[in-house]
Amino acid sequence: MESCSKIWDDVLQNIQGKVGPLRFNLWFKNTRLESIDSNYASIIVPNIFTQTWLQENFTNVLREGIGKLVNNNDLNIKFSILKNGVSENVSTENILLPEKKTDSNKNSVQFNRILKLEDFIVGPGNRLAYNAALEMFKDKYPSFNPLFIHGTVGVGKTHILQGVWNRVKEEQNVNAIYMSAEKWTNEYIYSLQKQKMEAFRQKYRNVDMFLIDDVHFLSNKQGVQEEFLHTFNALFELSKRIILASDAYPKMIGQLKETLASRFMSGMVTKIDKPDYATRVLILRSKAAKFDVHFPEEVLELIAEKFDDNVREVESALTILSAHAKFNEKKLDLQLANDVLSEFYYYEGKIIKINEIEEVVLVYFNISRSELHSNKKIKSISFPRQVCMYLTKTLLNWSYQQIGNYFSSKKHSTVMFAVKKVKDQIDSDKQFKLSIDMLIEKIKKEKR
Repeated sequence: MESCSKIWDDVLQNIQGKVGPLRFNLWFKNTRLESIDSNYASIIVPNIFTQTWLQENFTNVLREGIGKLVNNNDLNIKFSILKNGVSENVSTENILLPEKKTDSNKNSVQFNRILKLEDFIVGPGNRLAYNAALEMFKDKYPSFNPLFIHGTVGVGKTHILQGVWNRVKEEQNVNAIYMSAEKWTNEYIYSLQKQKMEAFRQKYRNVDMFLIDDVHFLSNKQGVQEEFLHTFNALFELSKRIILASDAYPKMIGQLKETLASRFMSGMVTKIDKPDYATRVLILRSKAAKFDVHFPEEVLELIAEKFDDNVREVESALTILSAHAKFNEKKLDLQLANDVLSEFYYYEGKIIKINEIEEVVLVYFNISRSELHSNKKIKSISFPRQVCMYLTKTLLNWSYQQIGNYFSSKKHSTVMFAVKKVKDQIDSDKQFKLSIDMLIEKIKKEKR
């Protein structure tokens, strides 16, 4: 078996791609995989709050990720807190988290939380997608089919799909399926291996509504894409309603069959943009009401101003503030909010994101993103990569391993060497220091 550190690095790299750098830094910083046996994977976390949040939101993700690497799908996940060099199990029953509901229907898909359409906050960036989804729900034969929703991580695509699915279950006597493209793919491969393809096809080609999330997962899977196309065509010819969601516009999904992309675009294609300030405030009010802690309006406005990327960021800020207020027995006010969240503020109250650092480096050195993330060691590519690693460490304070994971699984020692090399050159070369200062200023200006 691979070492725990190597397994954990692989798991974290996969998680970071799903949750984004900020959320990753909030919840997975200073965690490690301590041990694995036939029954348990033991994960060390820095504090009780992180333990609770990971238990509530990432247990299944971690079980699947670790289980896949060690070929054990029955692993249990155990969290421990490191105190004075010793790991301890701590009760989390008094931690303040939003109330979670469960679905008693054993045949339904199980989620960490129930997402409903009535809880979806509508704003300028998502109104078209929301209204289109409503039409798909209300009309058995909508004026368009399929509905394809795309947008970056954390803007509400999954909420809409799950919301429609939950509404259908409650109000309509229809056979509806909601799942991720990854789960659909896994079932397809299993059915293929076990020679159960006829049952698989009967299951998915006889539904009234087909809701598939994260369809970009189909990228670079030719056999899977072919089967998905046949399923899509079978449902489409029977006028069954199809709603799909992806991080990218169909034509922008890499290595996706042209015929499949064309089918995805044959109905309504709509994008969800990042929520604007007013929408973020409304989202925060809605989500804050689910906590026992009172969030003053000025605190919600502060979060809405500082965290402007997606809904998951603002939700994470609420949760971390509620925990700090509870643990420290302090009143949640503007001062506490600033103190707690300040480590995520950079330059005039804005958060710098890794893609903004990358973009400045790519333009300055005139290289492509694929070259930046490649293993090429020629100086014209390796040196810009080292500069980018240095800027990421300096401006975002990511750990060496986080940076290594982001840059195509580079070892943390490789990142340490890169950061030190750039630092040494800054100290010895005034002209080079001016160039780095110029890049930092350029990055800062991008946020103004």
